[in-house]
Amino acid sequence: MINVQPASYRKFFIDLPIARLHVLETGKGDPLVMVPATISELEDWLSLAQFLGQWFRVYFFELPGHGKSTPFRERFSSHQVACLVEQMVDELGFDRFNLLGFSFGGILAMRTFERLSARVDRLGLIAPCLGTRALTLSPTRQFWLQQLTKLLARPAVQARFHSLARNPRTTPILVKGLQKAGRLEETIPLQRKLGKITADTLTVVNAQVQEILTTEFEVAPIKHEVPCYFAMSIYDPLLHFDVTLNIVHDHFADVNVARLTYPFHQPPRPFTYEEFNRDLFETVAAFMRAEINRNVPAFPALNSGFD
Repeated sequence: MINVQPASYRKFFIDLPIARLHVLETGKGDPLVMVPATISELEDWLSLAQFLGQWFRVYFFELPGHGKSTPFRERFSSHQVACLVEQMVDELGFDRFNLLGFSFGGILAMRTFERLSARVDRLGLIAPCLGTRALTLSPTRQFWLQQLTKLLARPAVQARFHSLARNPRTTPILVKGLQKAGRLEETIPLQRKLGKITADTLTVVNAQVQEILTTEFEVAPIKHEVPCYFAMSIYDPLLHFDVTLNIVHDHFADVNVARLTYPFHQPPRPFTYEEFNRDLFETVAAFMRAEINRNVPAFPALNSGFD
């Protein structure tokens, strides 16, 4: 039965050995850790977390260097995030948990899964970035973007870029340049994000882009038996659907696939709790019932727009 009112939530901080995390918690059930995408803030993910909170006890955190989470003491990397998730679930007292990653969070979720696969009941990958060969960018464009990230890694250049990003007169120019260079969708609110980006966040984003342009995951000799839920639009403008799905199949033996028909990679705005319930509740509930009947820890279908 649909919960008309979203579950209450709380925000709190967790002091971990490698960072202080700003965390969102909502819902009841088995723990589900939602790994952030690029420049993700708690408010952007609240409605999805509350929707999933009808089945799970959901935890979402702002990446170190984003929002109110403190930066890593060392350089940002997906391996550091995997270590961070391990510290977080240990601090929260969870022996086992479910894991979800969206977009760049796909890389972070896979890194976390590599480290903690024995503790993960189910992995969800929503429009995940899982390797350079899945990018729709041409090799030439990828090369020049790599040169740009190397340039932005220089403190003086980064400081200048940060100054331009925070200037209302120059922000629109930067946005147009980034959209053209990276073939980024106009639906992504870059101007709003850049207008308030901090120097720490800029450093992290640059490191994230470097990983997007260089990451390829090693395939194990035997596929993982952990159930994997994969949802992605066949019209994703940033990632090749077939290539991404093949990567997932390379790693996992049990893959549940949802082919979406959205014309975007990232929605132009976060879906509301009511929209999630209106469009997705029945699909999620049916999936949950099927998984319960199989006596397998369930992970819900996060999608609409099936073929």
